[in-house]
Amino acid sequence: MRPRCLLQSFLVVVAIRFIGLAGPVPVIYSTDLLHPHDDPDDHYDLATLFAIGEFDIKGIVLDLGERQAQRSGKPALEQMFAITGRKVPWATGLAKPLKTRHDDARDQRTESQGGVELILSTLRRAPEPVVIFTTGSCRDVAAAFNRDPDLLRQKVRGLYINIGRGPNEEQDEWNVKLDQSSYLRLFESGLPLFWCPCFGGNGYQTLFVVDQSKVVGACVRPVQNYFVYCLTKSKADPVTFLQTGPHPVPTGPRNMWCTAPMLHAAGRRIYERGPSEYVAITVEKAREAQLLDKEVNLFEFEPIRAELRGNPNDPFVQHKPSNPNARVFRTVNARYGEIMANCLERLLANLGRSETEPR
Repeated sequence: MRPRCLLQSFLVVVAIRFIGLAGPVPVIYSTDLLHPHDDPDDHYDLATLFAIGEFDIKGIVLDLGERQAQRSGKPALEQMFAITGRKVPWATGLAKPLKTRHDDARDQRTESQGGVELILSTLRRAPEPVVIFTTGSCRDVAAAFNRDPDLLRQKVRGLYINIGRGPNEEQDEWNVKLDQSSYLRLFESGLPLFWCPCFGGNGYQTLFVVDQSKVVGACVRPVQNYFVYCLTKSKADPVTFLQTGPHPVPTGPRNMWCTAPMLHAAGRRIYERGPSEYVAITVEKAREAQLLDKEVNLFEFEPIRAELRGNPNDPFVQHKPSNPNARVFRTVNARYGEIMANCLERLLANLGRSETEPR
């Protein structure tokens, strides 16, 4: 029997649109990136964001303002700006969790309002709808929605949230625990929601594992040093450190979550270029490389309808409904982890590399 919903159910049916349209993809990126890190996967994700050429990065929000005050992710941003020659507006996010799902957080301290204000100002100026991609608590996005829901419904082309456990699983997940109210708020927002669970059975999880020595070892030296700086929790000047070394390449496994959703948001697909060699590129690039018949389907975003309930934290989901309000990530290939790791290695190998350098 379907559980009784303890909170209001949804009234709005979301029109889910394909994100990967032709041309640059404007994106606002929210991340709980810290230095020293909680989990260095955030540094890998930042590098991936900048390595995807289709992304026109409009702004970056450093999530969890209270922690940012002690361990700001700014050094990693400065390094990525130096590596790529790109300068992106950024701001620190809200310091405290939302008190309720409808809290607009205007009462939080002034110095932590920058993230919400960056989201709203970017959307107001945007000539076309923007992708929002979150890798942390969702709090600044939810507060921005609570302040101006019509603006977000008009200007958000897709909202990717990398958070939670798969449909109907009754366990907490780290990002949910950071701010449960903001997470739940987005499921009733009416925004074009792409839910990317971190963990879950039946393929409902984005998790895969990479060998750091392979991924970092394939990078040019400044990018290698970017990862070394993070993993050693260095206190040296971040930009100067990029030109030091050589340093030992990091080893060991590293859990990754956000790579596949990023590729989807950019409109990239996966192709087999050779034996055990895979690339994530656009359809246009695949056509040029004569790889269209080599596409490999690793995951999908399945239409669902999610309704809130107060306990446990995660939404109750109806699969393949007639009135979906979200799509949920699901792997459809047993080789998902292996192939995604290969794609990430090749993607980051090109970051910071000039056109004349060998690839």
